[in-house]
Amino acid sequence: MRKIFIIFTVLLTFFLFPHLVEAKVIEGGITVTDRVPTGFFGTWRVLAARVNTTNPQMFAPYSAEVWNLSKAGDVITLENPVSGAQASIMVKDATENTFTFQRVTGDSSEKVTETATLTLSGDSFYGYDTMTVRYYKNGKLLKEENVKYKLKATKISGENIRKIFGVNYY
Repeated sequence: MRKIFIIFTVLLTFFLFPHLVEAKVIEGGITVTDRVPTGFFGTWRVLAARVNTTNPQMFAPYSAEVWNLSKAGDVITLENPVSGAQASIMVKDATENTFTFQRVTGDSSEKVTETATLTLSGDSFYGYDTMTVRYYKNGKLLKEENVKYKLKATKISGENIRKIFGVNYY
């Protein structure tokens, strides 16, 4: 009886407060995050090369980072274990081997919008990462800086780790 009450309460909450459900349903009960290929999840060595920018002094020409992409329910998290940075990302679109995500951070004086489109190719991915930094004062835009990076990544953990190191335990 208690289980029925809990299930009823949860369902009632979803119907009475639909704004609490954050997953975007695209068709037939499937969310966009469900369409992100599972091969993207794991830890990656990501190399970035700046393609263009409005401020070469602000944005590095190259970088080498470690990204960990994970999913719990409908929430996808991007983490950099080296720097300690971590953020939930919003999936804008996903297809068979490509997905686009966006991350927006900031406050009333500064807003950072980052949008990346990544294409999976076996144990690697490639794509572009675009970042826009907007500076505000009293609600008015003062300045905007942009950068676009070309990305290339190699998987260093996850379901294909055995292939990378040539280890077969089975």
